[in-house]
Amino acid sequence: MESKRTQAIQKFNYWTTRMTCPICKSNLSFSHNQVRCDHNHSFDIAKQGYINLAPNHQEAHYNSDLFTARQRIMQDANLYAGVYHQILDLIMEKGVDLSQVSNLIDLGTGEGSHLHQLAQTWQAHVANDQDQMPQFLGLDLAKDGILSAAKHYTNALWVVADLSQLPFKDGQVEGTITILSPSNYAELNRALSEQGWALKIVPGPNYLKELRKIILPVDEQKHDTSASIAKFKAAFNDFGQSHYQQYRPLNKEHIRDLIQMTPLMWHANESQMTEAMALDGITIDLQILFGRKKEKS
Repeated sequence: MESKRTQAIQKFNYWTTRMTCPICKSNLSFSHNQVRCDHNHSFDIAKQGYINLAPNHQEAHYNSDLFTARQRIMQDANLYAGVYHQILDLIMEKGVDLSQVSNLIDLGTGEGSHLHQLAQTWQAHVANDQDQMPQFLGLDLAKDGILSAAKHYTNALWVVADLSQLPFKDGQVEGTITILSPSNYAELNRALSEQGWALKIVPGPNYLKELRKIILPVDEQKHDTSASIAKFKAAFNDFGQSHYQQYRPLNKEHIRDLIQMTPLMWHANESQMTEAMALDGITIDLQILFGRKKEKS
């Protein structure tokens, strides 16, 4: 059985002509057991099966405990059940042929659960034909998240890198997804191919409403998505939108994981934590946004 490092090297062979050095923007290649650029900046391919293009970054809040909790609740409790089908339905509704998409990157992939489940759903849509599957890449600045992704999933190349300065050449990315993570739309449009598209998920007004009711003042409990949607709509062409909302029953272990992984709870006091632990489920409310590349005017 091939090592995860070998598998990562094989996946990188597809991306090598499409990526750039994060330091000097020159070409990348695999040489002397490392990823190197034309100016000899070098980056490791870890034995766990990921590439670190941001070796000096230190992440304070997004640590291994958070990503372990997130991976567990996404897989065991299937927290986002149904959303991956809805994502693909919107993509197809906007005229994208899933069997013809060459590559897709997940920006802010975290521990990779979303990309993994999307890839599995995608595979079912193309009748398990590997020749009709895109090359998937998950990117995040949090090394602990990427390490977890590489540990659990092998259906993508996992890369530690900065979302605000994407390590891709102009026009080399066909599709992107961004789930509950910030975006640099100018960078996205730069990296997207001529017919490239971006899909972004932002919280709906009732997202995690049970936790928001515990933590936030009444006037802040509804999440206003209008500004986020308007900003996305202005940044891309051929706008499309879909709404997903489900109440997910959770056991106590999963409630504990939810609290562990949710930034909303980072500064909760003891009373709020006790009230949150008494919950028996959570509302997942998401706005799914689609847009195509918008050239500079």
